[in-house]
Amino acid sequence: MIRVFLVLAACPLWVMCSGSSSRGGAAHGYWSESCLSGDGRYLLAGGDHAGLVDLTTGKIVERVPGMVKAVGCDEIGGVVVGYVTAVRLPGKTATPVPPLSGDRVLARAPGGAWISEGRRISGGRWRGPASVFVLEKGSSRPMDLLPARFGAVGAARPLPTPDSFAVRFGNLLRDGRLVLAAGWQPSRSGRVVEDVPWAFFALDLGTGEAAPLTLPLDSTAAMNQNLLQRIAATPDAAHLVLAVHDGEQMSVAQFDQGARRASQVTSLAAQGSPSAAAISDDGAFVAVGSETRGRDAPGKVWVIDRAGKTVWTAEFEKTVAGVHFLSDGSLVVVAGEVKAVKVALPAGAETWRAE
Repeated sequence: MIRVFLVLAACPLWVMCSGSSSRGGAAHGYWSESCLSGDGRYLLAGGDHAGLVDLTTGKIVERVPGMVKAVGCDEIGGVVVGYVTAVRLPGKTATPVPPLSGDRVLARAPGGAWISEGRRISGGRWRGPASVFVLEKGSSRPMDLLPARFGAVGAARPLPTPDSFAVRFGNLLRDGRLVLAAGWQPSRSGRVVEDVPWAFFALDLGTGEAAPLTLPLDSTAAMNQNLLQRIAATPDAAHLVLAVHDGEQMSVAQFDQGARRASQVTSLAAQGSPSAAAISDDGAFVAVGSETRGRDAPGKVWVIDRAGKTVWTAEFEKTVAGVHFLSDGSLVVVAGEVKAVKVALPAGAETWRAE
């Protein structure tokens, strides 16, 4: 999750030093990661400390001080992983520190496995393939995402190394597969981009099979695998979304499963790259958050409907750390300034604010 060294707090990770309230001693810290419990009761966020938010009341019911390496949610709560200790919430119960691999935790599977991703970087460039790691029962199983897994998309370039084969990571589907977007990075001259195909896939974390969710898709100046992306899908993979920044604006493209092109593309005036993306279970709404670019370019969130219309937007002081649709159709936004906001859709009325 956050790639920093451990800074020990004045008290152990699992001891709550400040009161349990919607405001408190962590108000000037930051959050950079978040997840929802499977039962829909809690939001867990982590950064330079962790907070557990009751999704019914909007209250921060538990805080955990100390730098956070990762957060992972399960059916009834979640685990905050520090660099020395780990704690389960709710209850602040000490638990063994999972030996996580890779650079970033993506999710926890329903059975409790930790899913993470990583890639070696040298000289500012990828070296070798992207990898997924599945940690269960104390043992981490790596899976290299070589081009050969991705059919015609992987075979589009006969290069000897996978260094320029891009893989983007999304959410877990209802059947336990992991959503990916993959393709070779195209060459580019100004606004002219080599048409190298890419596509969405569902990765079986047991067999390693990458099943295509779309037909091969075109690379364009606005959407290609050279650009920083966020992707997401509905639990059944019927609808997918890609948010990407081309250096001038953000494009949010919506796709249906099996499609060969986007059903809608919405252009957004945004200085920051996408930091979070989600799509509602019924595919009716897409939410995208952005990174901040200083005081003059705050983090933002947009909610877009199936027709490509922006139905709600808001600004936040820091980078948007997460966007999560709830079962009642509402949206929860997690912002870096230790803030969570629940919004009813499509009206956009704020239900509660935790900070």
